[in-house]
Amino acid sequence: MEGLNTKRMIVSLLLAAFFGLGCAYGTSTVEIEGFTPTLPYLATIFYGRLLMGFFIGLAGGVVILKGETRNAVLRGATIGIISSIAISFYGGGSIFIMAGIVYGIITDLIATKVQ
Repeated sequence: MEGLNTKRMIVSLLLAAFFGLGCAYGTSTVEIEGFTPTLPYLATIFYGRLLMGFFIGLAGGVVILKGETRNAVLRGATIGIISSIAISFYGGGSIFIMAGIVYGIITDLIATKVQ
């Protein structure tokens, strides 16, 4: 078993922080009647994306499919879904899960290419 790939972890966390800020900003600007985004809610969104990046950083050695790119896509989508479920319980369900899939795939593909 390999040790922690520091480069992969740093890239994953930086991308996740970027996506987390984008998600939190997008949520803070949306105008939905009866919905007021609070700072703890926005922090939860950011933290959820950071967790996604952390788990993608750790998952470099996990092989689900043959082929580096196909494996990164499936692994990133899976981690994106799992990490987005917690955010979606507070509202906005499907949009957070869809964004998690996309952000997870992008993060894992880039982290895989960089490692």
